[in-house]
Parts: sequence; C-alpha cells; structure tokens
Amino acid sequence: MGYGADEFGKVLNGTFTGDASGYRCSEIERHHWAIQSGTDAFELTIKVAEQPARVLGLLSLPVLDVRFRFGDTPAVAREQFFHRFHQYFHKGGG
Repeated sequence: MGYGADEFGKVLNGTFTGDASGYRCSEIERHHWAIQSGTDAFELTIKVAEQPARVLGLLSLPVLDVRFRFGDTPAVAREQFFHRFHQYFHKGGG
C-alpha cells in the first residue's frame, strides 16, 4: 500500500473505525491492531510493516506490507469489511 505505517494507523483509528462505522480498533502493539464489530462474530488482526520505498525517477512512493488475519469470521462479514476498507484506503486514480 502507498502509506507509511503511522499514516495507515491514523486512517485505521480515524473515521474508518469511528462511532458511526460499526467497527472498533484497539492497538495490540505498535503497527498491530485488533478490529472488532459489535454486530456479528468478527475476529480480525491487522499488522503492517514498512518496506523499501518504490523509486520511479525522482518520485519515491512508500510501500507498506499489510497482513490481515481473520479468525472465526463469516465470509459475508469479511466481504463487508474489505468493501469499507477499500473505500477508505484507496488513494490515487486507480
């Protein structure tokens, strides 16, 4: 992803998991979070690690390795999460 780890954490802990979202975020450790949803059986942890930047001429783009671990979470709940995730974390034109 084209985010730094701290920037990712700010978006994740912002309106993505805010009061109106249905998701709650708690930090396990730096750059490692647990996501809960009060509406169903939902178990997810997200861990990120910064990778070497992608350099294109004079342009340097951050690269972030993002790992999702779902526990006992129904497929429909996973799909709903990723739909919201892609809406919030999409950057750029494509």
